[in-house]
Amino acid sequence: MSHPLLGRVNRFASLAVLPVMLLAILAFSPLARRQPAAPPPAEGIITVASLRTDQLTFLDLTRRQARALALPAAPHELEVRNGRLYATLTRADTLVEIDPRAPGILRRVILPGRPHGLASDVDAGVLYVSLDDAAALAALDAASLVEIARWPTGQAPHTIAIARGIPHVAAARAGRVEAVRPSGSVSAPAGSLPEAIGGTGELLLAADYLGGTLHLFEPVTLAHLGEIPVGGGPVRILPLGDGTAAVALQEAGQVVVVDPASRNIVRRLDVPSRPDGLCRSPSGRYLAVTSNGAAALTIFETSSWRVAARYTVPEGPGACTWLAD
Repeated sequence: MSHPLLGRVNRFASLAVLPVMLLAILAFSPLARRQPAAPPPAEGIITVASLRTDQLTFLDLTRRQARALALPAAPHELEVRNGRLYATLTRADTLVEIDPRAPGILRRVILPGRPHGLASDVDAGVLYVSLDDAAALAALDAASLVEIARWPTGQAPHTIAIARGIPHVAAARAGRVEAVRPSGSVSAPAGSLPEAIGGTGELLLAADYLGGTLHLFEPVTLAHLGEIPVGGGPVRILPLGDGTAAVALQEAGQVVVVDPASRNIVRRLDVPSRPDGLCRSPSGRYLAVTSNGAAALTIFETSSWRVAARYTVPEGPGACTWLAD
């Protein structure tokens, strides 16, 4: 799906490398890390979406390099599938497929209705995209990026999680979570403003931003199984693979690690102002946190939860991913 805009975007992307490289020289220096207490990571590529500068930043921790890719609009959510990176450009009604190692845009798909959330079902070969203004969930064939199905949802279906093979959305303005399927959707109330959802094993978690609470559901029936008060504006959830999950608390300036099975908070981590994106290293040894209010990226070693690195990134960092080398 070629488009003349792609050539202009990729030409501009090459011009965007230099300022980010200057940032990287500072970021990879000992002063920028402020004498971290744990060994810094040297694996993979962290991709950071900048909501204010309309670009993606690629921090290659193995080669200690940074590059940037300028985009037609701000990248909102990110998803990795088969080594390709996908980003929703909400204000441009566009989904882009990116080669993160070039970096460069490979394909773009126009999706009217303000695309927001992203999730990949590898087994089904489907890429799901939520559409805020259209109040819908679109299913795209992952190979061709052709839309194959669409279902109505509640207002502002911000984020998507797949649990038990079922796509779920957090309909933020409707105040509910929904299990979306062709045989009929199921919904359940999830507080006043559920911004994010995530699945850990047999549980679905929904983060109520205004209520400062995690709501726990059974994924198929959406039976409500309990709550975990976390406080501070929970804005993003990342399952950590061991039954726990990390939750970014934007208003509190913290990340909490919760154990949904026991309904307990395992740990609270202080981070710079307005944490947003969460991403885990390919080895699972590190957790990265972007801070929207401080243009910062903080990396924790997950065995000790000590700070391993702190980097400066372009203004307004939001979502992040951590790709393998």
